Amino acid sequence: MIGQKKRKPKAKRAPPNEPAAVKRLPQAECAPQPAPLRLDARVTIAQAADLHRTLAARVADGGPIVLDGTEVREIDTAILQLLASLWRTTRERGTPCAWQGASDVLRNTAALIGVAEALHFHDPA
Repeated sequence: MIGQKKRKPKAKRAPPNEPAAVKRLPQAECAPQPAPLRLDARVTIAQAADLHRTLAARVADGGPIVLDGTEVREIDTAILQLLASLWRTTRERGTPCAWQGASDVLRNTAALIGVAEALHFHDPA
């Protein structure tokens, strides 16, 4: 090993631009899971396309996906359908997908439109 240069660790790629409806939470350097995607307090159809792109990129990466819905105070049906599709896709691909937390509003609205079971709120994060 004498005379060989030490290799620098590879720089981590910056995440693609994430929509306003999603905020990246800080992640500890030693944490094995990716930083959770935090949903804003108000998540509407206006953010659906950007959120779809962000989630599709996470699914394509193949790593675990963790969502934080603890701040959600208003959520549209379109977003709930998108999230249900995310869970179906990750289950089909064998990709881990979990909630770090989900607000009562998120849970109750999902139950009201019949997608609560599809969103697997009972699964541990």
